Amino acid sequence: MKNTAFLTAFAVTLSALSATCTVSSENIQSVNAAGSYDMNITVDLGGEKKEISPYIYGINQYGNQTDYKNVKVNSVRQGGNRMTAYNWETNASNAGSDWKHSSDDNLTTSDKPAYCVQKLSEEAEKYGFDYKLTTLQLAGYVAADKNGTVEESEKVPSERWNKVVAKKGAEFDAEPNLTDGVVYMDEYVNYIVNKLGDSKSSTGIQGYSLDNEPALWNHTHSRMHPEPVGIAELTEKSIETASAVKAVDPNAEIFGPALYGYTAYDHLADDENSDEWEKIKANGGYNWYIDYYLDEMKKAEDENGKRLLDVLDIHYYSESAREGTEDRVQSVRTLYEKGFAENSWIGMWCQSNIPILPTIQKSIDKYYPGTKLAISEYNFGGEDISATIAQAEALGCYADAGVYFATLWGGNPFIFSGINLYTNYDGNGGSFGNTLVPTVTDDVSLSSSYASINDGDNGFVTAMITNKNMTDSENASVVLKNSDTDYKAAAVYVVSGDSEEIRLIDIIDNVEDNTVNVELPAFSAAMVVISDDVSDFEGLKKDDGGEKVRNVVTFDNPESLINSNGYVEVPIDDPEHLKKVIITADVTSSANSSWGSAGCAVSINAVDKDGNKFWTSKSYGLKLGNNSTAEVAFDGTFSNDGEDVEAVIDDGKIELQKWWEASEKLEEDIEDIITVKYTNIQVVYEYESQSVEGDVTNDGLFNVSDIVALQKYILGMGTLENPLAGDVQKDNRLDAFDLVVMRKMLISK
Repeated sequence: MKNTAFLTAFAVTLSALSATCTVSSENIQSVNAAGSYDMNITVDLGGEKKEISPYIYGINQYGNQTDYKNVKVNSVRQGGNRMTAYNWETNASNAGSDWKHSSDDNLTTSDKPAYCVQKLSEEAEKYGFDYKLTTLQLAGYVAADKNGTVEESEKVPSERWNKVVAKKGAEFDAEPNLTDGVVYMDEYVNYIVNKLGDSKSSTGIQGYSLDNEPALWNHTHSRMHPEPVGIAELTEKSIETASAVKAVDPNAEIFGPALYGYTAYDHLADDENSDEWEKIKANGGYNWYIDYYLDEMKKAEDENGKRLLDVLDIHYYSESAREGTEDRVQSVRTLYEKGFAENSWIGMWCQSNIPILPTIQKSIDKYYPGTKLAISEYNFGGEDISATIAQAEALGCYADAGVYFATLWGGNPFIFSGINLYTNYDGNGGSFGNTLVPTVTDDVSLSSSYASINDGDNGFVTAMITNKNMTDSENASVVLKNSDTDYKAAAVYVVSGDSEEIRLIDIIDNVEDNTVNVELPAFSAAMVVISDDVSDFEGLKKDDGGEKVRNVVTFDNPESLINSNGYVEVPIDDPEHLKKVIITADVTSSANSSWGSAGCAVSINAVDKDGNKFWTSKSYGLKLGNNSTAEVAFDGTFSNDGEDVEAVIDDGKIELQKWWEASEKLEEDIEDIITVKYTNIQVVYEYESQSVEGDVTNDGLFNVSDIVALQKYILGMGTLENPLAGDVQKDNRLDAFDLVVMRKMLISK
């Protein structure tokens, strides 16, 4: 009775406020986009069709199985700077300039020969990867020990390195000789075949890469290959190593030369071998280095009587995508659109070879017909929906350009969603078809689209569509022409807003005249699934609740959170619902390097569902400059001894630690300290409940904090994250009477 009297008095006291503090339903609900625009998309079912390689849906291996769980792919590559100095006999490797030129057990603590490749095979079998690509060593040496930093005085030749020889020229040992100071590439492949089977077996290795980014060896591995790679050197080593592999496993595919980017496509090693290249270019009439490499490998085939290069391998990191969101969603066009000039030095100075993929294909057709194309490292960047849009367009572009193999380097949930739209859009294995059909849009700057069918069946069409407009929704009219099929229904799967999740936003069961009208949210990527049978979509439930409820806790002064260990310690109040941590920092170089980065990790004490406690971490990187941002995702699983287990954070906190650094000056052996000063930390919690009554703070809970927040709002002293939840009287107003009812609700609760 006492509580009731108090609430009545409270209501009388605040009743005068209700006249001036009401909020209409228009104000409560989210504001719509500025206005839709119309886009015509034409899918020509009668046009020339192209087979799509399943291996364009791939990622690079990191030894972190969380990535494998979050994204469905068909291929995996084992590569990167660490593999250049990998010693298969002992599993020692060298980090090069990425980390103090350290030779260590970073790749694995196992001493079993070729364990890294055996682990790759195990992971591929577990997660269903059909194609496995690993890296062979061509630079001349590999790490001889696991004793840490290799000093400048210990560069090759020294006891810190073992020599690499392509062909042993003698009988292979069943187990490698660890005392001869040499590792043999053909003996390595033979060991793999004996352990795992040859390239035709499900557990074997299908492809071998001729090392990694050779044009950068003298930068990334200056202790091992101090001088720039020579054009003749790389050709000779490529031919010799490819021949060695084919002698052991004739059906294995050889990938090369793993060029790091556009400059390497053009003349291999920056300007350091420009004189050598200019003479070769003039004498051979070549357009760029790719022409020469293909020509030399074709000559080698003619001389050896067998193909020694199956797949031309390049890496591609968009230059313009680094400029920001708007450039990122346009950046893929450099790969396929003639006349497009991106916002970078490539767009300014390199238009003669744009679009890049058709230009490469011309080189293949002219100099080495039948050679396949791989992009074994690529990333268009971004940690928001722009990353999804770019990734989705890139995969469509790869399919259209006939790319055989593509593996993403790095990634985050938004990028992974761009892949999952093609490989698992419905969470049940729903995928883009295996045959591309011609598709055009009115304006690729606003919307890109690629469509497919499966095994020649026109009755089921999948169309990927992006809406690149950041503010306006899109009315897309998808016209399916030159088909006898009568289409009846469609389902629309979308990634949009600030969530990386794929949502089923519409089921259309009244398709007429083979035209599907779709409304896409602003800034989104969608997979539109179209069928001639309405029953294909029976039982599907449209996601009508919008995005999941998220609560963001912000720390504007992270430096105040430094603990006794010297690390920023971030409190985690609700580990079970932790979704991600967004980290912003100012990163500086003591030696004034022009570029630099810090390799960091979230240090975690975790406990699994059985109560077992363990230490683990999640890595992230920060680049030189102000407001460098990284995002660390949490999905309820943590790595424990190389295996993912379901667990939560045990002690209500995480530590942000810096583990390694790299910079321009460090590569030159000049002391440089990369300092990370955290400026903002956002901890994001996510809740399944779409709308908890009274939850105006939008944290998925209804408690006293909601009462306080609504009271401040009514008095004009604050804002609400979820004002709709405060309208507990359902009268499209927020006033003191809602506050009274909410207090009654809380007391009752």
